[in-house]
Amino acid sequence: MDQNATLNGSIEQEFKDLDRGWVAAYLQGTTELFDRVWADGFIFTSPFGQFTNKEQEIADIGSGDLAFESLSTGDITVKVYGNTAVMAGRLTMKGHYKARDISGQYSYTNVLGRQQQESWRIVASHAAHISGNQFMY
Repeated sequence: MDQNATLNGSIEQEFKDLDRGWVAAYLQGTTELFDRVWADGFIFTSPFGQFTNKEQEIADIGSGDLAFESLSTGDITVKVYGNTAVMAGRLTMKGHYKARDISGQYSYTNVLGRQQQESWRIVASHAAHISGNQFMY
């Protein structure tokens, strides 16, 4: 078997696991999962223009301010640049943030990093709402 194919398959599986990990972290609200997938210093830019960090996201989930009934991803693309990677995909969710219904479809971009031989972790994330009458170019 080609060694590059094995390496690429291994990296692809690692990113699939990471994607499942952040979805599970939001659905289960388990701090351990967040620590495993998000780097310290994680930054999230919400579709509504707010910036949050790892601690705030965990606090919002812990308090019930941010809650999901369902959350799934698809159409994922990953590009690796040394110890940095960019993951982009689509996200479908049903949930709320405080009193606001945030259900719908979104596109998202995660920037990932790793140091030495550590696992990949998400250092920054951005989500954008996909409207029904979207203009694509």
